[in-house]
Amino acid sequence: MPSASVRTGNTRKRPVKTDALVREAAAAATGLLDQSERVLVVYDEGGATLYYESDDAEDGIGRRKLSRAS
Repeated sequence: MPSASVRTGNTRKRPVKTDALVREAAAAATGLLDQSERVLVVYDEGGATLYYESDDAEDGIGRRKLSRAS
């Protein structure tokens, strides 16, 4: 069964909201690993974007956005 691992930068100064986003992104990435061999998660101020290989996408790269909880 595929699984996702999470690596983050400075863990001591991360807000609690970020922890929830990281957990949500890890769960989403694990689910996407059933469809794709590789999943990249990019975090930004607004949340996270998951990029994965997809035959359905025009450029072969699927995207899924997760927004940061307020």
